Amino acid sequence: MNGVDFLNSLLTIHPSLRFLGLVEKSGHLCASVIRQGINEHLKGRNPEISYSQSAYLVELGKIFENELGHLKSVIYIYDKVVMFSIPIKNHIVVFSTDRNINIGTVFEKVQSFIKNVETELDLELDIKNISQEKKGIRNLYDSGISEEMIAEQLDLNLTTVKSLVKIITTNAK
Repeated sequence: MNGVDFLNSLLTIHPSLRFLGLVEKSGHLCASVIRQGINEHLKGRNPEISYSQSAYLVELGKIFENELGHLKSVIYIYDKVVMFSIPIKNHIVVFSTDRNINIGTVFEKVQSFIKNVETELDLELDIKNISQEKKGIRNLYDSGISEEMIAEQLDLNLTTVKSLVKIITTNAK
């Protein structure tokens, strides 16, 4: 199951789920779904900042795992929504819900779903999920631009760029 299929399936488990995304440890959003008819609260660059914040706090929280045990989630409670960040493999599932929910119930449903499908979940790079614009990596790479600069130029995670370059150079042989 790829990331988008996972998120679409997850969206069906509770009607209060508004937005779901898969975020890399760098804070880069690699897949997302939103419930139809939902009014988005975060505009402009604020969603990107929110993903980065979630990734940062999850990674920071992992520092204490030896003393406190496995980090299960980070939860933000706002007036309008509740936002969750749950580590899974090398990614973070981020999602928001309506504010008037039982947080424990929704969290348990989502966590149970993740546990049940985690072994089927393939979060490795899926070339089909990379937009046409970002497939221009080949031209940039062939022109001698560093992978770091390509990542910055195309707003991609460096690991994603390195994986694509590896695929591109392997397929060229």
